[in-house]
Amino acid sequence: MRAVIAGTERETLLREIHNAFFQWPELDRRIFSQAHYYGQSPEAISLSLQLDVEEVRATLKRCERRLYTSLGSFSKSSCDKPSRIPAGTTCLAIGEQDFEIHALAS
Repeated sequence: MRAVIAGTERETLLREIHNAFFQWPELDRRIFSQAHYYGQSPEAISLSLQLDVEEVRATLKRCERRLYTSLGSFSKSSCDKPSRIPAGTTCLAIGEQDFEIHALAS
């Protein structure tokens, strides 16, 4: 399931992501950041942090699940229908497996 967030809700969402992220242990933050912000593979992360690749994969799954769970209220947003948002608006799409920014088409 995906929800589309626009405007003030987007800023609130980003603040919630920030708050959740900085409550995690340092190692979880490093692994998540390297995967999601720097595009590194679990194999590359395991080499750079000298961890077992399966530990990296498990940590990524745990982090993604934790983040998705903590942002559950946004997936139930009343703004989840693209028809309610003007075309060309940049919105944050939230899915259980990913968090992406999309420009909505008309």
